[in-house]
Amino acid sequence: MVTLITRRLLAAALLFLATLPPANPAWANSARQFDIPGGPLGTTLSLFAADAGILLSFDAELTHGKHSSGLRGRFTTSQGFDQLLSGHGLSWRQTRTGTFTLSSLLPLTDRETRQLGAVKVEIRDDLADEAYRSAGSVNVLNQRHIERFRGTSVGDMFQGTPGVLVGENRNSGGLDVNIRGMQGQGRVPVLIDGSRQETTVYRGYAGVSSRSYIDPDLVGSVRIDKGPVLTAQGTGATGGVVSVSTLTANDVIAPGKDSGLRLRGTLIGNNSSAPTPGTFAGYYSPRNSYRTDCRFASDCTPALTMPERFAPDAGMDRPGLLDLRGHAASLAGAHRFSWGDLLVAYAQRDQGNYYAGRHGPTPYMVVGDPQWLYYYSEVAVSREGVSPFRAGERIPNTQYSSDSWLVKARLMLPQDQGLELSYIRYDSEFGEMMPSQIRLFGQARQWLGSEVLNQTYTSRYNWNPAGQDLIDLDFNVWQTDAVSRLNTPAAGSVDLASNTFRKDDYQRYGTDLSNTMHFYPFGELRLDYGVAMQWERMTTDTPDPQGFYAGARSGKRDEFSAFTALRWQPWPAWTLEAGTRFTRFKSHDNNALTLLPYDPACRPDGDGGCLPVYYRNRHSGSAPIAALTWEPLDGLQFYARYAEGLRMPSLFESTSGWSVSPVLDIPLRPEHAINREFGTSYLRRDLLTDGDQLRVKLAYFRNHTKDYLTRTQPNAWEVDKGTDFFRMRNIDSADFRGWELNLEYDAGRWFTELGGTRYQHIEVCNTGSFVRYHCTDWGLPQSYVNNMIPPKWHASATLGVRLLQQRLELGARGTFMGLRTPIPRYNAPVGFNPPVLWHRYQVYDLFARYQVNDTIALDLTVDNVTDRYYLDALSLGVVPAPGRTARFSATLQF
Repeated sequence: MVTLITRRLLAAALLFLATLPPANPAWANSARQFDIPGGPLGTTLSLFAADAGILLSFDAELTHGKHSSGLRGRFTTSQGFDQLLSGHGLSWRQTRTGTFTLSSLLPLTDRETRQLGAVKVEIRDDLADEAYRSAGSVNVLNQRHIERFRGTSVGDMFQGTPGVLVGENRNSGGLDVNIRGMQGQGRVPVLIDGSRQETTVYRGYAGVSSRSYIDPDLVGSVRIDKGPVLTAQGTGATGGVVSVSTLTANDVIAPGKDSGLRLRGTLIGNNSSAPTPGTFAGYYSPRNSYRTDCRFASDCTPALTMPERFAPDAGMDRPGLLDLRGHAASLAGAHRFSWGDLLVAYAQRDQGNYYAGRHGPTPYMVVGDPQWLYYYSEVAVSREGVSPFRAGERIPNTQYSSDSWLVKARLMLPQDQGLELSYIRYDSEFGEMMPSQIRLFGQARQWLGSEVLNQTYTSRYNWNPAGQDLIDLDFNVWQTDAVSRLNTPAAGSVDLASNTFRKDDYQRYGTDLSNTMHFYPFGELRLDYGVAMQWERMTTDTPDPQGFYAGARSGKRDEFSAFTALRWQPWPAWTLEAGTRFTRFKSHDNNALTLLPYDPACRPDGDGGCLPVYYRNRHSGSAPIAALTWEPLDGLQFYARYAEGLRMPSLFESTSGWSVSPVLDIPLRPEHAINREFGTSYLRRDLLTDGDQLRVKLAYFRNHTKDYLTRTQPNAWEVDKGTDFFRMRNIDSADFRGWELNLEYDAGRWFTELGGTRYQHIEVCNTGSFVRYHCTDWGLPQSYVNNMIPPKWHASATLGVRLLQQRLELGARGTFMGLRTPIPRYNAPVGFNPPVLWHRYQVYDLFARYQVNDTIALDLTVDNVTDRYYLDALSLGVVPAPGRTARFSATLQF
């Protein structure tokens, strides 16, 4: 009843917003509060213009190579310009049209003298430009991209990003990001305002999932760095770093104002409320043959007789396209005070089970011809297709609801100091099911719901005194506490009473301190250095007194790292970057290892057993990074990058639990990533028409990871020990090599984006028993890596137009996914977690946005417009993605 009322209120609010009249923008010339960090002068000026609500146009050469200490305090527009430009030999002025421009106060030499054409007004996205200027592969998702491609699941906002996929995207609302084949266990940390919150969730014999949680309505921007990085938060990131920045006051407060409010409502189609727990779905046949025409009734018992149907009738009542039963809503408010600013935001969403598409490689039952066996006929039956769920069927356990809070305060302290405090609360209920239950142990059905409560606390301090090039200090402290309450069905059971309840409490604490120094002896020299520490604690409660069943683990892990990075630009066209990171860790397992009396590590307890022995581990090491950039022409860049990274064994890998545990005779060493990348990028404005912009980047990557950590089967000489019948170990290596393209062109009236990744070489190697080949391109028997290997290629293309003085935006996006490497027919058995072999697929999305006025914006999107039936790449369970889904949103901001 509450959900129905909420939907009706949302619909009424959206209709009311759409009928409001246009409003004129408000501009203010009074003094206001600024909190702009130091950095390149051009970037600082652009941020100042955005905060002040003015249009600024200047030649990039005027600010090239110049650094600003930022702007903190209360200033008018003119005072802000004077402060920022002081000492740089530049002046500002306001044109008759209201545009602000810059000019040089220094005399030009004959060689530097040139005629400037007409100055045009343009809005620059410096964050996106920085991604194309970096000596490495970087992608940026701004708020507009997230709003446009939000999709059904949280991970859908990453769809179409080259080299980036999300594993098990249709379960739980969590993010498990895969970058160029590297995924899970801290290889790709997801940072929420600088804090880590990754939680490893046991997913049965099929593997594990590493989850981070955030509501898309609370996200301001996302930056994706591919490969190891030299930042305080990049410890252990052998695959890359996903940095999520939540909303700030600038995202809510309109230019020229001191307070603001943003209200957003969304109605979502293609879903309905979850059925009663225990409701079956999909095709199912407990036997591969049935009997008919029995001569004796005793030969045709009900269990042996052909059933009337192989799938239930429930779940085929798919709603119409515009029957929008799911909803999401958010409210964010912010105000600027004399001491800083305060933002409070709330987001709520409720989606039922979604329905699969109708077109494509849908499953079907194959019934053979009867074979007479004297006393009866036997009919062979089999199911064809990668998933048991039917075309257009309601997919069980895909419901999802959440409530999220964000409270963030930025304080302006004396002497150019700043402090940001934030709190995020994410409370969610969701459905999920063990992949092995669907694939190996019987018919799929709606199961009991699970819950997660994730709380994040951050404190971020900065000190960057004006006119001081040697101090730009950051000191951060954070904590995340994730409590998951998971309901797990027993293997092969269809009885809800067989449920195994598990509570995981995963806590992380961290702090980091870093500083940036600028020198100008021979060109610009920048030195970054710092330290980072984190402490992890995990406990699990289950009904099993032994603490093992369903992956119950308990332990602690501490990690320390220190880094230093040098960036030197001796000449304007050349930039050299070099640095190194030192990492040290230790871990302790709270569960005693299972030892047999004849084990060399056994110390007799006097009762025929062994005294408790707890697994401990510690390691340390260093990894360098170096890059060289050459920019022969303005905007044209060539670079070469060499990056190493160390990932210490994670807390999951260092603790005992069901199916896999560390053992004393197999030491776990750090993973060692060695990445090489070569690329070129080009940024150009006014290429074909006045005001257009081209961004393009092409990169070749060659990533090699030695001592890759994963689960394996035991070797011939290794004995199973109780519940840990698999082995966690360092395998020889994992290799991923290929090409990647990013291209953006915006001509104002129309725009396009192209991107894609092509893998030329994928190889996983392990020297062990019971395998035909020690190196394969699909994975290893029993290994988690089997369902982390990306497709051979994937790409996306977006095309859009802007009409009605750019108030109306229309467009379409295509996502194209290739096949993953198949398993050779005569290779060794893959065990409990065979790779999920999805079909090749193409998915098309339509989007439209109408800016009614400066206050109201309306969005309409139709995802998967062709209603394609497909399995997501890196799907851990055989769960098809949503079919055609309409979504209508309205945003009110004033």
